[in-house]
Amino acid sequence: MRHSVLPHIIIINALVWLASFRFPELPLLLAVHKEGFGLEWWQVFSYFFTHQSFWHILANMVALWSLGVAVEAVLGSRDFLKLYLFTGIGSGLLLAFLDPSPMPVLGASTSVSGVLSAFAFLFPRERLVIFPLPIPIPARGLAIGFGVISLALFLWEPVMGGISHFGHLCGLVLGWLYIRWLR
Repeated sequence: MRHSVLPHIIIINALVWLASFRFPELPLLLAVHKEGFGLEWWQVFSYFFTHQSFWHILANMVALWSLGVAVEAVLGSRDFLKLYLFTGIGSGLLLAFLDPSPMPVLGASTSVSGVLSAFAFLFPRERLVIFPLPIPIPARGLAIGFGVISLALFLWEPVMGGISHFGHLCGLVLGWLYIRWLR
């Protein structure tokens, strides 16, 4: 019997988010700070397990579950966990040293973007419906479209509304590189 790591990843995210009610400084402590702005070594390992708000964690965990079940079924639990950690840690390093915004970054969307890349690579024609759009979009088109929108928004304003578009791009690229290397 195979054991899935996906529920464990979601539970860890939920527990860290819940812990922030008791320790309100936790999200900022765990977030990736940029070089020269208080970067600590553990932050590249911790930022993608913490979230700012209920809607932030809900969106990330619903997307992770929606895409991750199929990706983990194909890759297996060990390689799925490696994908999640590789995209999270790799993106954290890129954010810490290359992101032009001085704002700290937190949230699982870098790893979720990596899982989106893997899903699009493994199931390019699978049609996905993204709320609130009622139109099914092929996974490859969704990943490319998300990348193009993230790049445009990053070039326009690196952090808009607290969203790290550079982080999304890092996750997409690293997820694609990981799945290409694995396959």
